[in-house]
Formats: sequence, C-alpha cells, structure tokens
Amino acid sequence: HETQAHGLATTGGVVSTTGIAGLTLGGGFGWLMRKYGLACDNLLSVDIVTADGHLLTASSEQNSDLFWGVRGGGGNFGVVTSFEYQLHPVGPIVLAGMVIHPLAKAKEALKFYDEYTSRAPDELGSGGAFLTLPDGQPVFAIVVCYNGSLDAGEKFLRPLREFGPPMADQVTPTPYIQLQCMLDAALPAGLQNYWKSSFLKDLSEDAIDMLVSHFEIIPSPQNIVFIEQLGGAVKRVGEHQTAFTHRDARHNLLILSVWPDATQNDMQIRWTRGLWEAMKPFSHDRVYVNYLSEDEEGRVKASYGATTYQRLVALKNKYDPTNLFRLNQNIKPTV
Repeated sequence: HETQAHGLATTGGVVSTTGIAGLTLGGGFGWLMRKYGLACDNLLSVDIVTADGHLLTASSEQNSDLFWGVRGGGGNFGVVTSFEYQLHPVGPIVLAGMVIHPLAKAKEALKFYDEYTSRAPDELGSGGAFLTLPDGQPVFAIVVCYNGSLDAGEKFLRPLREFGPPMADQVTPTPYIQLQCMLDAALPAGLQNYWKSSFLKDLSEDAIDMLVSHFEIIPSPQNIVFIEQLGGAVKRVGEHQTAFTHRDARHNLLILSVWPDATQNDMQIRWTRGLWEAMKPFSHDRVYVNYLSEDEEGRVKASYGATTYQRLVALKNKYDPTNLFRLNQNIKPTV
C-alpha cells in the first residue's frame, strides 16, 4: 500500500494475508516474479537474531554466508526482524483478472495456455486454476497479471482472452493492490486445509487428462488445483546464487484442499495425496519448501537438492548447532 503511493512494489505473494517473512525466507512466488524475480531475489539485507542472542545484519557485504541461506533456507538460522527489499516500477494499474472456461473445456484451455505462455514476455505473471464458482460450477480459470503498458498487455492477451471463447472474461485494468486481494476469498481463515505440491516436468496431454479427471471428483467445492507459471527472471538467477535452487522449472503444481468439517479430514487428505501421486510421472522430485505440509519432513531435502542441502547443514551447524529453530521445514544440524 505504501510503496504503491509512489508506483513501486516488489514481488509479494498471491494472497494478501501471506506474511512477507515466511514468503521471502522460503523463496517467494508472486505475480511479479517473472519480471523481477522471487521475493528472496529482491532481498538486499536482513537484520536477524541468531540462536546465541546476537543481532546481525546479513547482506552481500556482511555475513554473506548467512545472507545466502536466508534466501530460500527458511527460518532455520534465526529470527529475522527487518527486511530490506529492492523496489521496482509497478502499476499502480496493471492489466489483471481471470478468464474462465467450463470444466468440459478445461483440457483444450489448459493446453492452449501452456503453449501460449511458453512465449510470454516477462511482464506476464499467470497461473491456471481448477476451482468451483460460488454457484457450484467447476471451472478452469486462467489468472493473469500483465505488469507493463496497458496497450501492450491488451495486444498480447487478446488471443488468450478470445480462445474458446471463455464463459467469462474478467481481465481489466486493476490497481495492483486490488489484484493482491483477488484470491483472498478462496482461502478464508479458520478452515481445515491440506496441501501437496511439486514442480512439473511438463504439461503433456496425459498430465492434463489426469488433472481434469481428478478435479471432476473433488470432495470439497473449496479445493483448488493451481498451476503457477515460472520462468523469466526466476530462471536467470544462478542455481547456487541463493538457497532457492529450482530455477529451471516452467510450472509448479499446488494441490490446495480446503474444507470446513474436521470429520472429513481423512477423505480430503486421501484425495489430495491421490492426485499428487497420480501426477508423479509428470513431476520433478523437488518441491517448493513453502508448500510443504507438516507430515512431509522427509521431503525437506528434496526442497534443495543434495549440494545446496549440505551447504545449508553447514550453515545450520555454524548458526544454530542445537537446532533451537526447529518448528519449521527443518534443516537438522550434524553437531
């Protein structure tokens, strides 16, 4: 809100209630990432209280090893009390919104989306979402944010908005801060939820068929299957420049199950795991650390890969050898 008064912003999450601390420390997906990189790529420095009670500043010039680790390594090395970010020109009006297709047309729409976004400019942030409308109709929606001139955005997005044609086109010039709240209603506080996620190898015809067939049997109308577009500036950062290493993936798959009644927990979790298992042939082994669930301790190493994980363990040994900071996607020390 404050930086937009000056037409500036940095990469934030896609839901307004997401805290910047956890978002940034784990990497930081957002609408602006293809243009300006992840939230952690825009981090200039942090103030951090380490396990021994010292207040340190970490940046490229001071405690650079720690600065590398907090850009993707999560809350394993201390309590960050201050973040300094690089800001960029954004909006304040961007071309954003949803293009909505009936589920019966989801296969064609998702295939077109995949092909179309493969040649998208960095200014386009987007995702494909299987969701249910308030009237109970299951749909496939393409969510876009074009952070550039409105004229250029209108020209580039025209084929995407005309394909089908869609049952609804809600893409319009929108204040960036309003876009940041667009998905809030889908994730209200106080409900049960369970997530599974993986980076996708591709969106082949078989992968698309699997997504559609599983969404046809969702146990809750609040469940969402979200395919996030990566690439652009995310890919141009070196693999070992930060602790976030998944730079080559084009898409991330997030299966986000949400339901109100705790008596449905087993059924909901079973459906979520079932779709995730079915998508394994189309997925990489690695996972975005911010999307790990509490029961996925064994996948923490898969969040980083062997080389980066060992470097993070060495950092943990140095700054938190007793594992004081362990209520997280934990990197265990060896000393």
